[in-house]
Amino acid sequence: MIELNGIYKLKKIKGIKNNDNEYKVIKMDEKIVVCMQLNGAEKGEQFFFLKEFLIDPAKPDDIYSNIIELN
Repeated sequence: MIELNGIYKLKKIKGIKNNDNEYKVIKMDEKIVVCMQLNGAEKGEQFFFLKEFLIDPAKPDDIYSNIIELN
């Protein structure tokens, strides 16, 4: 379950290399979270994500999103 003030990484998209940045949830509603980036070049910048794109610690093996790479 995604929680306020929790620290999460983004799920991976098969075929696309993504970073391992961590994000802290600072606001949330039923579907959307506002996160602050904790590391990387944009440290402190805020991002909006759908909850389904954050890795849920209760489901650690669920690391891939349901989005596929478009060619």
